[in-house]
Amino acid sequence: MTNQLKLSEQQLFTTPAWIVNTALLSGLIAISFGAIFIRWSEDELSPIATVFNRFWLGSFFFGLWHCGLAIRHWWSGKPVQQQPYTQKEILLLLGAGTFFAFSLVLVAWSLTQTSVAISTVLHNLAPIFTSLGVWLLFSVGFNSQFLIGMIVAIGGAIAIELDSLLLGANTSILGDVAATVSAVFLAAYLLCVEQLRTKFTPMTIQLWICACATVVMFPIVVLSGDKFFPSTVGGWLVVISFSVVCQVLGHGLLIYSLKRFSSVVISLFHLLEPVLSGIFALAIFAEKLSFSDWIGFAFVLIGLYLAVSSQMDVNS
Repeated sequence: MTNQLKLSEQQLFTTPAWIVNTALLSGLIAISFGAIFIRWSEDELSPIATVFNRFWLGSFFFGLWHCGLAIRHWWSGKPVQQQPYTQKEILLLLGAGTFFAFSLVLVAWSLTQTSVAISTVLHNLAPIFTSLGVWLLFSVGFNSQFLIGMIVAIGGAIAIELDSLLLGANTSILGDVAATVSAVFLAAYLLCVEQLRTKFTPMTIQLWICACATVVMFPIVVLSGDKFFPSTVGGWLVVISFSVVCQVLGHGLLIYSLKRFSSVVISLFHLLEPVLSGIFALAIFAEKLSFSDWIGFAFVLIGLYLAVSSQMDVNS
């Protein structure tokens, strides 16, 4: 990354606080369409192959962005000076991409081994592991209001899947373990990105994440025997939309928000994903929402309010 490119991106992403808050919510809304796109691509691709296409397409988009910035500076005649990466920064960038790739692969595989409800609940335990990581690595503590809010929000996420959990069908220990480990990898990914945001812009971080995740997922798709790419125009439109909406916009905005919010708060906001996904599934697929779903939605929102407001008080 060069000083001139970094300066241009920093100027682009220097915005007021209310825009950062809007970016976080917009990013979560975009990510919530992930399950919708994966369902639309099921006729042609497996979930793992769909995620692979999401990453390599993301690498292509972010590569074009950086090439465009380089051409812009070359055309303007401004000098470009190299800014070397430190060993720690390279490890964090590689770690972020690897952790994120394994998180998505494990949660996708867990869906084939256990119920959607159990996989969703266990994957949404990421805030616990993120908080634990912050406490162990950085000795950061949390007040009682934050902990209560986190417990309430996680309880709400469990309530959303309560009906399916009570059925107890199609479950296995391996699937449950995979979903839980996916939450650990998601927490590790957020911790890495939080450290990287002290220096790098979202575009640079996204390019590294997508490129690294593509390399990690390539042999996984090969070993699974799945088809790599769609075979119809409709299939390509789905995977391209999946990459643009969920990776480029969704996670790009979340990474951008890490400049203001901590990784723990961002992981808590991930609990809104099943809430928004349920609402979108109701609107698009006419899937019915039970009483426990609506109760769970309310508890997630209450828990997030308690947790985030406590962090805002601390920051103030």
